[in-house]
Amino acid sequence: MTTTTITPFAGFPGEGLEFLAGLAENNTREYFEEHRGTYESALLEPAKAFVVALGDVLRIHVSPLLRAEPRVNGSILRIQRDTRFTTDKRPYKDHLDMWFWAGQAPSRERPGLSVRLRPETVVLSAGMHRLDGVALARYRAAVDDDRRGELLENTIHDSLGRGVTLGGQGYKRVPRGYDADHPRADLLRHNALYLSGEWPYPKSVTSKAFVRWTADRLIGMAGVERWLTEVHPDGA
Repeated sequence: MTTTTITPFAGFPGEGLEFLAGLAENNTREYFEEHRGTYESALLEPAKAFVVALGDVLRIHVSPLLRAEPRVNGSILRIQRDTRFTTDKRPYKDHLDMWFWAGQAPSRERPGLSVRLRPETVVLSAGMHRLDGVALARYRAAVDDDRRGELLENTIHDSLGRGVTLGGQGYKRVPRGYDADHPRADLLRHNALYLSGEWPYPKSVTSKAFVRWTADRLIGMAGVERWLTEVHPDGA
């Protein structure tokens, strides 16, 4: 079996970030194919090394069960867009997403930690961007529980600030079966739950120090991902 050696992460080259900016302005297959070499060498390959390096840190400070798979359709999401069910027919995303999760279920069906490289900024988040079915029912029951619900409130409170905000509230009313004046009514109105922040690229983005910069911020948000993973129907 052939194994691929991944060079240790040394930063994202400026050409890779410039490629994203160019793709945002000229989102065509012609542009992508003309710059495919830059995408692969200055964005995709460093992303694989970044996933390995950041995963090592997160498994120490967040959970030893976190998965970091340095491949496309693993921890690196495809840059190609699925245009089958949307009126937006742009063929590519203008960002690169990386995702870290625990458990055996399909990765995007799990709570996780994410890194999004945009043309000029980096977006970090922790949590789950869609809760439905059994997962939503388990989430609501946990929010309703005094011990678990208060733990989530405290975790969120401790993580907010420093550019970090809470998202995912999808309903105007408290769901049926819960009191409208429930002490955690705001959280019951969520059908997703995630903390996120967006920052201009630090100088360290082109060096190995970007791993530590990213990890410091994700670790500060990771309590929400941990809480969601514990109450998820598939467990950790």
